[in-house]
Amino acid sequence: MATCAEADDTPDNKEVVVAIDFGTTYSGYALAYQKDYTHDRHTLHINGCDFKSGYSLKAPTCILFNTQGQFHSFGFDAENMYAELTSTDEHTGWYYFRRFKMMLYNNPSISHHSTLQDYTGKTMNAITVFSAIILHLRQETVRKMRERSVGAGIQDDKIHWVLTVPAIWSDQAKQFMRESAKRAGIRSEQLDIALEPEAASIYCKHMSVNRREQQDDGVGLETIRPGTKYMVLDAGGGTIDITVQQVQDDGSLHQVYMANGGDWGGTKVDKAFETLLIELVGQKVWDAFKIAYMDSYIEIFREFETKKRTITPDTVARITFKVPITLRDIYEEMKEDNLSTFRPEGGGDRKLYWKGDKLRVDAALAKNLFEETCETILKHVSGVFEEEEGTGTSIILMVGGFSESPMLRHAVKERFGRTRRIIIPEEAGLSVLKGAVLFGFDSKLISRRVMKHTYGIQTSRQFRKGLDPDATKTMIKGRLYCEDRFSKHTGKGQSVTVDEETDPIEYNPLDDRQKMVMKVYITDKCDPEYCDADLCSYIGKMLVSLPMDVPMCERGVTVRMKFGGTELSVRATVMATKQMTHAEFNLLE
Repeated sequence: MATCAEADDTPDNKEVVVAIDFGTTYSGYALAYQKDYTHDRHTLHINGCDFKSGYSLKAPTCILFNTQGQFHSFGFDAENMYAELTSTDEHTGWYYFRRFKMMLYNNPSISHHSTLQDYTGKTMNAITVFSAIILHLRQETVRKMRERSVGAGIQDDKIHWVLTVPAIWSDQAKQFMRESAKRAGIRSEQLDIALEPEAASIYCKHMSVNRREQQDDGVGLETIRPGTKYMVLDAGGGTIDITVQQVQDDGSLHQVYMANGGDWGGTKVDKAFETLLIELVGQKVWDAFKIAYMDSYIEIFREFETKKRTITPDTVARITFKVPITLRDIYEEMKEDNLSTFRPEGGGDRKLYWKGDKLRVDAALAKNLFEETCETILKHVSGVFEEEEGTGTSIILMVGGFSESPMLRHAVKERFGRTRRIIIPEEAGLSVLKGAVLFGFDSKLISRRVMKHTYGIQTSRQFRKGLDPDATKTMIKGRLYCEDRFSKHTGKGQSVTVDEETDPIEYNPLDDRQKMVMKVYITDKCDPEYCDADLCSYIGKMLVSLPMDVPMCERGVTVRMKFGGTELSVRATVMATKQMTHAEFNLLE
């Protein structure tokens, strides 16, 4: 249980900032030293990590545990080791997880006890898996720093950490990531949670970026005049995050349209390709292939990850995918048929040609793999522009790994390029990671955000006969109360500054317990009167410590919530003594 820590943005307290981008498909870290940031953030040198496959700031988000449930390896090492184990049938009992981050998306039941299924269906505690990756990346960072003279003398308490999450994630998911980081040895006061589209926007605002879709290279968001609205389209592997921001006179960024999006990231294209292969060989063959030839299965999608970046709207020639010969062998063994003579049902519109370890696909079919995902994104972007807060938006900033896809870039340019500027930074997939480093030095670069929900506390108020539903009636110490009243703290669509607190609301305990335990609800309604299950969603508890050395009638508290940061925080004061008392959210019951 943790209230989000208020970061100390004093540069002297942060000799180095390390950002960890925990992605659906790829993860990695980057760091920068205070002296570089203080000297000139526009030329800030950001160091990354070498994942043994050429210099890269990211590696596949996959992790391997041994038969005792102990961490073994991460990234490419985990992929390769598990493939080797399966090739010799020694993988039984090992735990292999890949692309599991999406379990946190739109999941109202996240808790300390949530589990993940590995590749073969075995389960493990979810926080154990997440924290193991964060711990590995933390240890790798510290080890690399110690190897270099510039970081050799930096103490652990002078390292500030930033963990990125999608802006569309729930408060529970954010607290889950903070708890995972805590278990990985990162103290809460040394950790910021950064929202991915905001981090990318910060990087593009403060660093010179090239624009792939424009001719005048070297012009980035730093040239945009105050008052200009722009959309951040963060297209990642798992999720699409969309926000609208506005540049202020002081250079800070205001969010003017609440973050939204969905699970329409680049992995949907991977899934479309996998569906195509399943149509080719059948589900039973595909399942048998994945079990028997894990190394080949991994290789298919490594190859596809590279190949899909080369598919463009102008492609007319057939696309050749390298598919392991083992898939053909297992097909012909199970089907007693020759795969090279296969033709899909329905005839020639979807032409596939198989020869040896090559699958040749007509250009139209290859491009069609992107169609559903791209169209969903375009439709959603159009909807944002139609909203009042989205009107007047003149720029689309495309970031995230999927923004490097020529198909998505072309789709956005074709639909919106005539009326809006399209800015795509070089290495768009690294914008979040690099921007998170800048955010770690100054978390107030984003100075205002828009509330996605109305937040409130379930309270008991004196029962009003004829007004309150009878189902909410309860008797406490001889008095009738309505136990389901919604005590509103902030409203959906409200714009709040980073340090802004809500007006204080008084709460009084109805029993003699040491802690006041209050249920927290969210809703899309502006002013709900009750915590009705059809209108409101329960997200967890707020716990407030009560003084036991004063009479019960004097143990009331005033509660102020702070919503302008990337996480919820709360401050409580005992009304009788005016003293602060401990208060925190527990969203992971």
